[in-house]
Amino acid sequence: MTLRIGISARLLHEPPPGLGLPQKRLQFLESSMAHWVMAHGAIALMVPFVDENSPHLANRVPIGDVVDLLDGLVLQGGIDVCPETYGGELLQPEWAGDPVRDRYELALLRGFIEARKPVLGICRGAQLINVYHGGTLVQDIPSQRQSPVQHQDLAHYDRLQHEVQFEPGLLLDRLYGSALHRVTSIHHQCVDRLGEGLMVEARCPQDDVIEAIRATGPGFVLGLQWHPEFHLLPTEARQGLIDSGPVMEAFLQATRERADRLRKHP
Repeated sequence: MTLRIGISARLLHEPPPGLGLPQKRLQFLESSMAHWVMAHGAIALMVPFVDENSPHLANRVPIGDVVDLLDGLVLQGGIDVCPETYGGELLQPEWAGDPVRDRYELALLRGFIEARKPVLGICRGAQLINVYHGGTLVQDIPSQRQSPVQHQDLAHYDRLQHEVQFEPGLLLDRLYGSALHRVTSIHHQCVDRLGEGLMVEARCPQDDVIEAIRATGPGFVLGLQWHPEFHLLPTEARQGLIDSGPVMEAFLQATRERADRLRKHP
């Protein structure tokens, strides 16, 4: 059975001049994310956002129908989560995030979790999983944590790396082993108060920043603060980045098992 993996859309509310699309909101799927899913034999399908002010909203297909159609969900990275989404107070205007995207992705996330269909959140997606479970975020690591580790460098972007340490005996430790591993790092926010029903799967050993979380209840819900989809190129693999394959295979295996159970007991 070929699995159908839904991927949340990234939103570009104001496209830059020159694209020929003035006053049009764009929705897109970053190609590395699609390639990461498809490299493991699954179909990657972006789940479009329906504009909250659209006259077509009344006839929108219910979220439940979208969940029924798909076998699992991946939440892409991107812009900050809006502090108001988790009851926080905005500290700087540039950290305002995108509340429109928050509402769209939280509705998707709720649908998949309630259906017990697997969810994998990447970077922003991991943070949103924490928020969904009632957790909060650090709005800016450099100013609020004064970390010795640089977690974001826009000049280096996906070439910035640091170490992570997996918690002994948990999922990522079983997949990769207990040695220190290197990952990409493209974030200035992180998990603050851990959400209810979540456990920490990985931390940055130098500053204790949470780098991976997982739900303890039924179903597969995993959030990674790093970007495994950027670990695909052989040149990057030679630089010592962790293999992106095992975590995708674990996600797809959980997705396949859930799909098999639904076929037997719809």
